[in-house]
Amino acid sequence: MSASLPPLNFLTSSGAYTDYRPAIGPSGDVVIFERTPVGGGLTVLYQIADLSAPNPVPFLSGTPLPPSQTRPDFCWKTGDIAFNGAETNQSAVRVWKVGADGAGPQPILNTQGSAYPTWSLDGTLFVTENAGLGTAPHPCNTVFDTSGTVPPPYPNIDGTDSTGAPLFGGMPTVGPKNLPQIAFAGQPAVVGWGGATSPQPEYNQDKNYVFLNADTNGVFTAAPMESGASVAAYDPTHQGRAPAWSPDGTTIAFESNRSGGGYAIYLCGLATGAIVQVTDPSLGGQHAKFFPCGTKLVLCIHHPGSSPATRGIAWVDISALLKS
Repeated sequence: MSASLPPLNFLTSSGAYTDYRPAIGPSGDVVIFERTPVGGGLTVLYQIADLSAPNPVPFLSGTPLPPSQTRPDFCWKTGDIAFNGAETNQSAVRVWKVGADGAGPQPILNTQGSAYPTWSLDGTLFVTENAGLGTAPHPCNTVFDTSGTVPPPYPNIDGTDSTGAPLFGGMPTVGPKNLPQIAFAGQPAVVGWGGATSPQPEYNQDKNYVFLNADTNGVFTAAPMESGASVAAYDPTHQGRAPAWSPDGTTIAFESNRSGGGYAIYLCGLATGAIVQVTDPSLGGQHAKFFPCGTKLVLCIHHPGSSPATRGIAWVDISALLKS
């Protein structure tokens, strides 16, 4: 890895598991993440309660428990966690909710097919990548309250791009103005995007940009985060997905394979549009989230030198990059 990139501080280093999609708690001292056995088996949520002496343990307890548990997200105000539960790693997911102790999680009604649940700032709503409920195109980003109701006008908060084309969208992150403001991984729902030959618009999660939405009296539009990203034709140099908004609203962390050498984490300064690289593309860094302090990221990434040859959870100090 280049000496100019910040060092990785691994919290998990097991050759027996692949660890993925971390979430950081409101005090910056608890991480919840997915863990899957290398030899196959169900993915379940694990917790590290002390980052200075990391000891991963299973997070959820009680009944009912969904056999497969993925995509956790903390509400920093309430301490609650939203996550996806399913019968198997390949089954359709729904949203579940649980308190900070992990005891007695409960499914949320009407959320079948809703992935990547992400809390509103006050914990009264959440937004998901919705694969099939309500307003097309799918996937799109839909807002629910904690009873499973979609309040109007929130079935699809992606809207259209500058040409009037509807947008596929997912992997949302809530902005500093709270819902319905989001950044998301999106692409125009048009025939031929990214070279597709189908007569119908098709979604390709590797051919997204990061989009920012805007709400004008309940009418939603969205534009690429990077001003040079064309919505007329896909440009791989602006590819990006899995955005995470910084606590102060000035920066978005995201993953991208724009280098052609694998996925890496990047930062975008929203005031200037400057893009800064955080990790080496050869390590496949993904799903970064900001610590509450705003100067660190937690992410999943392969161990350098392939020892062990699995993906772990790590954190990086980005304070120097934020000043660059």
